[in-house]
Amino acid sequence: MARYAPIATLVAVAALGGALFVVNEVNNPANVPTFAEQPAGAPAPPDAYAAADPYAAPDLAAAPVPPAAAPPPAPQPSAPQPPEPPAVDEQAYAGRSAGDEVTVAIAVEDGRAVGYVCDGDAIESWFEGTLEGDRLNLQGGDGSTLTGTTTEAAAHGTVTIDGEELPFSAAGAEGPAGLYEGNASVRGVVTRVGWIVTNDGAVTGVATRDGRRGPAPALDPATPTPPRSTACRCPCP
Repeated sequence: MARYAPIATLVAVAALGGALFVVNEVNNPANVPTFAEQPAGAPAPPDAYAAADPYAAPDLAAAPVPPAAAPPPAPQPSAPQPPEPPAVDEQAYAGRSAGDEVTVAIAVEDGRAVGYVCDGDAIESWFEGTLEGDRLNLQGGDGSTLTGTTTEAAAHGTVTIDGEELPFSAAGAEGPAGLYEGNASVRGVVTRVGWIVTNDGAVTGVATRDGRRGPAPALDPATPTPPRSTACRCPCP
């Protein structure tokens, strides 16, 4: 017969003895730490736990402050795009507005453009500007504008003069057709003349003398040299 009971009893006694020893060690006054005796009337030692204010704000002064983040670099402006090469290297155009109010002439060369608009009597304006790609953009000294597009064969656009917008069409100049300018000085009075010769041979022009406008003197495109003046086909050299 196997005898398990005595062995189990010894184990239990050993366990119980250990428990009594632990309890005895804890309950022995000699083994419990005591505070030093205080003299009568002396204030009680401060209670570390009671002295702490649970509602006091935390001391943030000692907390390290992270450095401010550096601002992102400013975006660099993009480089301006170079102008588009002109679609037409050199050409002159002459034509009229859609309602036949004015005659229009334009001359382009190497991206530069000049223009002239007149009615043969009292309306005129000179223009300067550019040809970028096929786009014309010209300004007049009096606030007039001329914009449009060009090919070798023709120019189409709108001229704004005296506050009125006039669409126009001008064909590539053939033979003597084109834009002419003349300048003269008589007794100190400067005269500037503009002529437009269209492909059908018609000539329209206005002369400005001392700020007054009037019909231009006759011009023969074959010999464009009126008396006491100099005249050239635009763009002038």
